[in-house]
Amino acid sequence: MGLEQVLSMEKERKLHDLLDPLRAPDAPAFSQAEGAAYFAEDGSRAVELNEMRVVLGQRNRAFNRAMAAALEEVTSSRAVPAAKRELLERLDATTGGRFQAVHLTSSGSEATEAAMRMARKLTGRTEIITFWNSIHGRTWLTGSASGVPKRKAGYGPLAPGGVFFPYPHCAKCLLKREPGSCQFACLELCQTIYRESSAQDAAAVLVELCQGSGVVMPPPGYMRALQDWAHSQGMLFIVDENQSGLGRCGEMYLYEREGLEPDMLLLGKTLGNGIHIAALLTRQAPPESLLGVFSGGSGDDPLACRAACEVFRQLEEGLLDHIREVSGILHRGLKLLERSPLVLEVRGAGLAAAVEFSSELVCRRICGQLVRRGYLPGRSGAALFCKPPYVITAQQVEGFLVELAEAAAQAEKC
Repeated sequence: MGLEQVLSMEKERKLHDLLDPLRAPDAPAFSQAEGAAYFAEDGSRAVELNEMRVVLGQRNRAFNRAMAAALEEVTSSRAVPAAKRELLERLDATTGGRFQAVHLTSSGSEATEAAMRMARKLTGRTEIITFWNSIHGRTWLTGSASGVPKRKAGYGPLAPGGVFFPYPHCAKCLLKREPGSCQFACLELCQTIYRESSAQDAAAVLVELCQGSGVVMPPPGYMRALQDWAHSQGMLFIVDENQSGLGRCGEMYLYEREGLEPDMLLLGKTLGNGIHIAALLTRQAPPESLLGVFSGGSGDDPLACRAACEVFRQLEEGLLDHIREVSGILHRGLKLLERSPLVLEVRGAGLAAAVEFSSELVCRRICGQLVRRGYLPGRSGAALFCKPPYVITAQQVEGFLVELAEAAAQAEKC
C-alpha cells in the first residue's frame, strides 16, 4: 500500500471518544444553553442535574466578562498575575487562615497525588488509608487509592501502600447495627482492619466528607472521631473536597460543618467553573527542601486563577445563599419519596443529593423516564443522584421533583 493510499485512508477515518458512554447515537444535539437548561435543535429542552464543573451555569455573563478581561491582561506565568495573588487571598480568607501554604495544580488528581506524596515525605511513613467507594483521581497513584473498582480493575499492579477501610454508610451497615446507636462500631472495624491487614505504617487518612460516587454521607460526628483517631496514631488527616467543597453542600467547605481541622485540604472541579485548576492547601508549610518535586506545571495559569476568583466572588455575593434556598426545596421534595416502597434511602447535603432505590433495574428505569421528560440526573448503581449547576432555579427543581414522583409512581405499578 502506497503512502498516498495511507494518507487518504487517514482522512476518511473518524475519531471517536473512547470514554463517552453518556452520549447515545440518538441523543439530542444541544445547540444552545442558558443556566441549567439545554436546548436542542429539534426544539426539545432539558435541565442539567449532573454538572460538577461548570457550576456557574451556561452563558454566565459575569464569568464570561471576567475571562474576556483576563485575556487582555498578562497571560504568561512569568509575571506574577494579580489574579493569583487575589486567589491566594480568597483561599486564605474563606478558610479562616487555617492553612499556611497552597499548591495550585491543573487537576484534582494532580493535587491529590501531591498530597499523598507529601504526607509520606513529611511523616517518613509508607501507607495511605482510603475508603471503599471513594474517587480520588485517574493517575496510577490516585486511581490505586480510589475505592471504586472501575478505577483499577484489570489495570494492576496497583501502587503499593494502599489500605482500604469501609465507608460509613448507615443504610447499608456491614455490622447490621441500628443507625444512631452504634457508637461508630464501623470505626472500630476500621481500626481492626488497620491492625490486622497493614504494616501499621500509615502516613495519612485520605477521605471524602461526602462521597462523589452516589453522594454517600457519614453519620454526624463520624469524621471528627476518624480525625481524632488518625491524629492519635500520628497520621495526617487529608480532606478531599474536590466534589463537596466550594458551595456544593451548602457551605463554602463541608469540613467546617463537621468542626474538622484537616492537615491538608483538596479542592478542584468547581474551583475553575470548567477551567482546569485545583488546589492543595496544607496546614503547615512544608520545608522548602521537599518542594522541588512539585515545581513546574500550569496550576497557577493566570486565566485559571481569574476563573477561580470569579467563582469565589459569585459565591460570596449571593450564590451561596441561592444554593441554600434551592437545596432546601430539593431535599424537602426528595424526603417525600421515602414513603415509596421502592426507596431505601434519601441522602445528601446542599446541591448534592441522592435517592437509593431497591434495585439497579428500578433506578435505571426511573432515570430513563426522567431523561425522556427532559431532566438529566446522574446514576451510580441503584442510586439516582443530583449535582446540578449552582444557578439552577427553584422552578426547575420543582419541575424535576414532580417528574421524579410521577416516574417513581409508575415504577411501583410495574
